[in-house]
Amino acid sequence: MATEPDTPAYPGFRPRKGFVHPDSRGRITLGAVARDADYRVLLNEKGQILLDPIVAIPASEAWLWENPALRASMERALDQATAGQFEDLGSFAQFADEDE
Repeated sequence: MATEPDTPAYPGFRPRKGFVHPDSRGRITLGAVARDADYRVLLNEKGQILLDPIVAIPASEAWLWENPALRASMERALDQATAGQFEDLGSFAQFADEDE
């Protein structure tokens, strides 16, 4: 990707394609700049479209992201671990074969 200066009207954004016009079905081709990614499409009151790259998570893991209290707890735990604020309790391998 070429590194072009930010567009003054849109700080943090660089032009990636020239003028484009949608086809008869409303599609705009973005080419290599949008390859190999999934996007959420956002539209503001001015009609500007923002493509926000996203990463999909399995439905079986969505419970964590859908529960703000659990998510906050996990984020605190990760912050504590990053700061070295944890206690190593050793291996729990001896419990691996026990029934729940």
